Amino acid sequence: MKITNFAIFYILIVISLLVFTQWKSEDSNTFINLNHQYDTAMTVATQDAMDQLRTNVIPTKEAGYSSSKFNRVNPEPALQTFLHSLSINFGVEDDVTQDLMSRYVPAFAVMDYDGALLSVYQEIHNSNGEKELKRVWLPKIPFTYHDTEGNIISFTLEEDVTVYDAALDEWINGNRKELVKDPQITIPLLHDEDEFHRIRKNTIVNVFQDELAYYINEHNVYTKQLGVTYKFTLPLIEQEDWYNTVDDISIFTFFQGYPYQRGQGTFNEFALAGGRLEKVDPIHATTVNGEKLYFRESCGFSYTVDEIYSTKKEAAKAGYVEKSCLNEF
Repeated sequence: MKITNFAIFYILIVISLLVFTQWKSEDSNTFINLNHQYDTAMTVATQDAMDQLRTNVIPTKEAGYSSSKFNRVNPEPALQTFLHSLSINFGVEDDVTQDLMSRYVPAFAVMDYDGALLSVYQEIHNSNGEKELKRVWLPKIPFTYHDTEGNIISFTLEEDVTVYDAALDEWINGNRKELVKDPQITIPLLHDEDEFHRIRKNTIVNVFQDELAYYINEHNVYTKQLGVTYKFTLPLIEQEDWYNTVDDISIFTFFQGYPYQRGQGTFNEFALAGGRLEKVDPIHATTVNGEKLYFRESCGFSYTVDEIYSTKKEAAKAGYVEKSCLNEF
């Protein structure tokens, strides 16, 4: 073989390597840019969902948070906002592709005041009695703890609780600080504030982790019907991130197994958005010298509290008259 042939062969090899290296470099840059774009899309969509959740929380309905422990949070608009924002940031405009994207969202979770709300895919029967795969909201999952004496405590993001007192064989609702004043209620955990909050936080985190892990794994049952081949699992989330959620209404979003537009691999990410909702100053009511009065807790009066209301209107409706914080008997 002539030396010119060797030279040509060598040049072809070098050019091929250079082209391959250039292509890999471009591919790597594309991957980095796409990953950044997708991360941003997840963050923005999750925050948009949290903003939407804030707007549909009815204020002044509950004595602890501006949200209500009676499930006045409406999570569906937040979910739709998340999916819509995610699709826009991914450059998706048609409903069909947006529906395909939603299949890579194994769970959309809201940590509500008194329980977990999860949107997941489940097999249901439609109006014709036929099986249909559809995203649904599960019934609220309470943050429930059982002690060794048979007592049951359902926690909230604050100190409001629903308890089953095994000794009384009775269900009781109320604030921990008020319940411990009742000599009939002897549940030990209610009387130890530090231990109460430790168990409360652990219970909320454990319930949320267990339920999310179960339903994200359950999503794998439906992947064939959804046209998805990815194996869904609960991602590793730092305990600090979990514990940062136990005092606020929050949203957890998951977007997993979504194929990149170029190259191999899939995008897998979760995001958390918390909303420290403005606290409401509860209304305390009492009777002094035969006069029924109500005042805000922040007034700091030392009177025995007979009732606690969420609003002045509720206290007035019960026959109480407002006492100003500026006035002392």
